Amino acid sequence: MWRDTNDNANKVRAVAGKTQPHPPELPDALRERLQELIDGVFNDVAKRELWTNRFTDADRSRFKGEARHVLDRHNIIEIWHIARGTPTWNECIVEVAFALGFINDSHRAALRDQLGAKPAPGNRPGARQPAVPHWDDDARELCYRGKVVRVVKRPKQAHNIVSILRAFEAAGWPPRIDDPHGRKPNDETRRRDVSNLNAGLDTTLIKFACDGNGTGFLWRQVAPVKTTKARKRQR
Repeated sequence: MWRDTNDNANKVRAVAGKTQPHPPELPDALRERLQELIDGVFNDVAKRELWTNRFTDADRSRFKGEARHVLDRHNIIEIWHIARGTPTWNECIVEVAFALGFINDSHRAALRDQLGAKPAPGNRPGARQPAVPHWDDDARELCYRGKVVRVVKRPKQAHNIVSILRAFEAAGWPPRIDDPHGRKPNDETRRRDVSNLNAGLDTTLIKFACDGNGTGFLWRQVAPVKTTKARKRQR
């Protein structure tokens, strides 16, 4: 296992085929935290989880060959870099740890800030962006516009639902994602997943749906109900 998180950035640059300046020395506390994260994710179990349950079909399509050959040929950081284009080794560590639920969104943003990285989607202070949901893997809560709209109390039993929410979160909540389970278009379990997800959801704010092509999932904001105010009676 690689220990020096600065030197390891060279490996990602080699994968990218780009010449970049060597990163500055990191503070000891930040270096130690990154090492803790790499120790947690740098294993075959985490790599298979990332590939199978956190990546979308679009992510996996960036690799050539069978999955087992890809997983044998690349380490987990290289896989993330190729799939998502995250430019440096240290940023990849943070993004992999976030995708796998080792850190929450606020911790991710703090680490990226310390690394001098650009804010991740949805984390740009002051940027005027459309409000999107946020899945907190630690708390098992889905939040939208400051409100908890879904709680998954038994994540092991609700594995499919959690995988869908994790995939949306990892992708930055685009309107549509590929089915993270890679099921066939005629697989009815996809509709069952959407039904179960919406059953425990505050559907006055958002709703989930199948994409109509049998290959992915959609989320959308629910338009607020317009109330008509009675006109004041003229005297």
